[in-house]
Amino acid sequence: MSVPRVFVSTITANDRVVALPVADAHHLVRVLRLKAGDDVRVFDGRGHEWAGRLTGSSASSAAVEIVNEIAPAEEPAVRVTLAVGLLGRDQMDAVIRDATMLGVWAIVPMVTARVSVPERAWRSGGAITRWRRVAVASAKQCGRAVVPTVGAVTPFDTLLHLSAGSSLIMCVEPGPGAVSIGVPEVATPRPTSALVMVGPEGGWSSDERRAAVAAGATAVQLGPRILRAETAPIVILTALWTAWGW
Repeated sequence: MSVPRVFVSTITANDRVVALPVADAHHLVRVLRLKAGDDVRVFDGRGHEWAGRLTGSSASSAAVEIVNEIAPAEEPAVRVTLAVGLLGRDQMDAVIRDATMLGVWAIVPMVTARVSVPERAWRSGGAITRWRRVAVASAKQCGRAVVPTVGAVTPFDTLLHLSAGSSLIMCVEPGPGAVSIGVPEVATPRPTSALVMVGPEGGWSSDERRAAVAAGATAVQLGPRILRAETAPIVILTALWTAWGW
């Protein structure tokens, strides 16, 4: 069995014993049946990870005695922000889970002209809290020491204005004016940061596409077929890492 990993955002390099959140203590002791002395790893979500041993465990509380800091899993050379048009609950959860595994630095849920998710589904902030939990769970599972930031729901126009300084890529349906993900211009030269924009199920409006191109975006198609909205982010990220190198 692999060594269990726990996310503790407050841990510092000087900590020798770290108290675990109640939910994690319950999972380690009640679900995984770990006992005092068993190996546990702790990561802070910012790229640091430590090896430790479970200590002082009970049904509702547990701590980890830190043994030493360890080298985290390697992060991609390009810091990618994935902006994705709002999708239904399960679809959005899947995008955040998979994008975390594929190494994005940040995720921005985006409101576009053709988003069909009702405002009440995300306005209260509960959706963002859930998406952040999904990102943490995905980082735990895949061995990543960085938890990508899940930002506030942001309008398309606002996001375009914030994209200065980053390579801007817009995923579009196959058609005139779009380049293939395989062309050298998409990957060369390799940027230090990139904003990758994927629309909702209804796709982009013509005004949005024109605005993105005017802002310097490269309109990229992902092959001859129209992909599902929750599939396109995974395809574009995989293709970009292949082109850029990890």
